Amino acid sequence: MNNNKFASQVTFFILINLLVKLIWIFYIERKVQLNVGFENFGFYYSILNFTLILSVINDPGLNNYLVLYLSKGKSTEQHVSALFYLKISLAVLYLLLTVFISFLLGFNNYELIGLLLFYQISFSFLNYCRGFLKGHQLLKTEIFFSAFDKIILIIAFIPILYFKNNFSWTIKFYVISQIIGILIALTFCLYYLHKKNIAVFAKGQISFDLLIIKKILPFALFAFLVLAYNKVDAVMLALMLPNGDLETGTYAAAYRFLDAGTMLPILFATLFYPVVCKLIMDKNQLSKLIENSLSALLSLSIIIAMTSWFFRTNLMQLFYAENYSEKLSLIFGVLMFSLPLIAIYYIFSTFFTANNKLKLLSLISASGLLVNIILNSLLIPTYQAFGAAVSSLASFSIIGVCYIAIYHINFKRPFSSILWFKILAFVLLLIAMGYWLPFLAKNWMLRLIIYATFSTITAGFFRFFNVKTSRTIIGLKH
Repeated sequence: MNNNKFASQVTFFILINLLVKLIWIFYIERKVQLNVGFENFGFYYSILNFTLILSVINDPGLNNYLVLYLSKGKSTEQHVSALFYLKISLAVLYLLLTVFISFLLGFNNYELIGLLLFYQISFSFLNYCRGFLKGHQLLKTEIFFSAFDKIILIIAFIPILYFKNNFSWTIKFYVISQIIGILIALTFCLYYLHKKNIAVFAKGQISFDLLIIKKILPFALFAFLVLAYNKVDAVMLALMLPNGDLETGTYAAAYRFLDAGTMLPILFATLFYPVVCKLIMDKNQLSKLIENSLSALLSLSIIIAMTSWFFRTNLMQLFYAENYSEKLSLIFGVLMFSLPLIAIYYIFSTFFTANNKLKLLSLISASGLLVNIILNSLLIPTYQAFGAAVSSLASFSIIGVCYIAIYHINFKRPFSSILWFKILAFVLLLIAMGYWLPFLAKNWMLRLIIYATFSTITAGFFRFFNVKTSRTIIGLKH
């Protein structure tokens, strides 16, 4: 298959993946929250994030290590098998430690904790299997399996959520359904790997390579710090406030849109990482690739962030109806400004990971986590969920600035000053257009269309999108 045909197919799979996850976030997860109530969903969301933060014990960077190992083409059955049994041992350790820590923190709904732990372990094993697909450059299939469980549940949930029936939604049913979806996807993924003669472990061969633990500790620390500064807000809201579940539910309703926006840089990083590993010795080509990728992702995320800010009230009223509040729209608007910073994170963390700069990544992430915890401790008691949103934006800002500065200093590959000038001019034009919108049209949807069109044309005028770079990223042979 030629590169152009493969690139077009990968692009198609990415668009389908994005569509599926957007449907899930906005039409399934949102509807579930409206059905069970903001407070009940907030309780679920806080425990979900708690189990997610500690899931680094379950997957201490094994996936990244696996992809890097397989991409070098030196895989052996013994080493792969050792990884697999190590993963099983870590899953047991994760289960025991999370239950113990949840008891210390006062999370006493052990049924929900148990279900979410099973979900996290199952999801981690699915991601582990997807790592084999990445490592063997089966990118189309990997993208498909990243959304397969959601496709199954969307088909099952839509009749229940959107047609009249007497079904009573509960968080327990929602979590169990997700577990079933993950297990089905995991089964199909294992079957596909078997058909491709890709061994996840060697039969009858149980081995543990303790040197692997030493190798993945930097991955583990980095993974924990990233999860912590991303997810600690919801846990602190639940633990610090008397109405913590309700505030967490409000925060989750706004954060949902940031999660949706983050899918683009996540999918980009999925394809970007193997390319960076391949080009790691070609500094000139890699530098151009990073600069072009940054300009494209940053411009797209700026458009989404600015659109969210100027239409925050309309969007929250549209999606949450009677549950709308000014507080919710403000939290949403502030959180979405984190998106360009998240795009910066995914580009540079991918680059630093491929260069094995895990200590540097961990130091930056630790700084962001420290800022987040301190600001949350100061702001949440007074400003509640809005304080958590400000803390989140501040931590992402510090991390983004650090990534860019250290890339310039350590790798001596400074971006063209023209790029930063164009980005600044782009932002100023979008701000000006946002304040002119009320004079252009009364209907907010028409204003939204005008603003999105203007933003896209302006991005094209500044030449933020490089077709050649896109082909380089998605045009690798599978």
